[in-house]
Order: sequence, then C-alpha cells, then structure tokens
Amino acid sequence: VNIRGDVCGVEVLARWPQGHNYAISQREFIPLAEKSGLINELTSYLMTAVARNLVSGGASINKTLFVSFNVSPSGLNNPVFYWECLNFMEITQGLPIKLMIEITENQTFTITPAIKELIRSLRNKGVLFALDDFGTGYSSLSQLARFPLDAIKLDQTFVRDVHKQPISQSLVRAIVAVAQALNLQVIAEGVESAKEDAFLTKNGVNERQGFL
Repeated sequence: VNIRGDVCGVEVLARWPQGHNYAISQREFIPLAEKSGLINELTSYLMTAVARNLVSGGASINKTLFVSFNVSPSGLNNPVFYWECLNFMEITQGLPIKLMIEITENQTFTITPAIKELIRSLRNKGVLFALDDFGTGYSSLSQLARFPLDAIKLDQTFVRDVHKQPISQSLVRAIVAVAQALNLQVIAEGVESAKEDAFLTKNGVNERQGFL
C-alpha cells in the first residue's frame, strides 16, 4: 500500500498446496527448481498465468498497479526472459499495470555485461527493477552501484518492531537517506503492526507490504 493506504502493487508468490491446509514450503521447492533448472519454466508459467488473470479481472483495476515477480540469477541469464517480460506487457496492454522485477541475489550471482544490458533494455521498455531483501544476505550498498535500479525492498528484519528498536530505527533512516539521494523508492517488507507502519511513514517509507 502507499502512504494513503491505497493498494498500489502486488507481489506474485508461488505456493504448492497439497490439500487439507498443507502446502509444500517454497523454501523447499524453489531451491529444487533452481537446482534442476525448472525455475525458468516456473517463472514463465507464472508470468503468463498472472497476465491472463489480470486481463480477466481488468475492469476492477482503475489505478496504476505494480505487479512484481521475483527473479533469480539464473532467470536473468535465461535467453528468453526478455521476451517473457514483453509478452506480459503485451497481454496486459491497455490496463494500468507496471511490471516490476525483484532481483533476488545469492552467493553465485555475477553481474555480467549481458545482464546489465538486459536490465537496461527492459527499463527502456518501462519495466521497473527492485533489489529484494535489501540489507541482508548478499545485498549491500555496493550493489546499488552495480544495478540500474528503481527501488529497494527493505528486509523485514529491519521492520519487525522497528518502533521500539533504536538500532533498527537508525538503520532504516540511513537506508532511506541513501535511497533518496539515489532517487530510489523504498518498499518496506513484513509490516505487521500499526506502530511499525507509523514509524515507517514518518521516516519517508511511502510504500509498505505485509500482513497489516
């Protein structure tokens, strides 16, 4: 949601339900999909299915809606990923929808000239790029110089109980200041309470997502 409380975007997440309120955790099947090479097929399926679902319910979309997909390093190296993004935009053409790609890093992620060119080309087509889980794992300030980005997603470890965690408060303010200097949007992940939301709003985080 944005600062006014309006829904401004959705994140596409894969789930594998097994019935009777049980589902295989994405922490299990996503790494397996990565290892087996099926992650690209999964991403392709999701992008097409979501685009068609958006079109079927398009009459209810009356404001710009950002639709984001998590893409792995292997996904960015997939030769057809560029065309999958264009296909998504072609299917949803005429709707007020903006495609956002959330880059999820891992230990083996290498920024190649081909990946930089891919991102540059898609941004020229209107696709937005965000660095996911910023501030944890392999994400760091150095990545902001490596990627042509539009947004960073503030990891929920900084957001949880931020209203009563002085260190987290200082880190959030510092990250927001850096993002503003670089003209990047900050999206906070995992917002679960009104107090967390109030602190983030007061300190310049204008887009939040979470159970709240």
